[in-house]
Amino acid sequence: MGMKQDITSFAGPDVYGMTGTETVNLRPGLAMQIAHVSQPFAFRTEFAIHDSPVIFGFLLAGLNCCRYLEGPLEKNERIHSVGSNGIAYLPDTAGVLDCKGGMHRLSIIVSQEILEPYISYESGKIPMGLRGALSGAKEAFHWAGQRSTAKMRLISEIFTNAYSGSLRRLHLETRTLELMGLQLREYLVPEPRCPHPALKASDISRIKDARAILIQDMENPPSMAQLARMAGINEKKLKIGFKQLFGMPAFEYFRNYRLDIAKELIASGMMSVTEVGMHIGYQNMSHFSAEFRKKFGISPKKFQSY
Repeated sequence: MGMKQDITSFAGPDVYGMTGTETVNLRPGLAMQIAHVSQPFAFRTEFAIHDSPVIFGFLLAGLNCCRYLEGPLEKNERIHSVGSNGIAYLPDTAGVLDCKGGMHRLSIIVSQEILEPYISYESGKIPMGLRGALSGAKEAFHWAGQRSTAKMRLISEIFTNAYSGSLRRLHLETRTLELMGLQLREYLVPEPRCPHPALKASDISRIKDARAILIQDMENPPSMAQLARMAGINEKKLKIGFKQLFGMPAFEYFRNYRLDIAKELIASGMMSVTEVGMHIGYQNMSHFSAEFRKKFGISPKKFQSY
């Protein structure tokens, strides 16, 4: 770990190529960007990231679909709605961002050199995604956090602060670090709802890696045996541990995840119902419709018409 990086290039243009972006340089290696586009109609912007920093992102308004066209996540897509938040590392990545309902997003841009000392004491617990990001690996990393009132409170304090000059920067830096801390705690620490003393920190890290691998390609998910091998954990331990950490078996989690993505895509109007079903991996549209109805109590066609 410990790759030195200058994020100056990210403290100018917005990470995702958006216009209407304010950048605040908080300290060398740490910047905050606020992208605000009030256009009510759908629009598209292109982006290209080369030497990626670690990005903490929070979507406050709008709906967008991020399509990766080049790089480690090529052919993958991510849907972000209000409240979506996460941590990403996107080396040599290019793509397009389709937006609907404007855009209001907060991004915290942090170099690996700045981030590493905060979590170095947890090095044995860091899942491989973030561990790779800290070492400058070529593999991309994307983790989705839970929607949280605590995060939204901090973001609100960032936007409504009444300070100016150096005091404003101090205020923004303290809130930014606290927001990063919430994200990292959620990512690194197992969920309190499902404690299990038999799971070691290394097991928890690998199970979280397995979750990230599982949802990365919705059209071609790995088998349980493949997933265990890719995450570096015993298959039986993965089956038991996944249910304890996330409250359900791995492929029930996967099914719920992709149906939630389908619901957001249909609501966005960016794709037809058939395109949505194909996008999330259903070859049989009757099966997709039945699964959607079972989860949400309404067919995808009727949901689209609302």
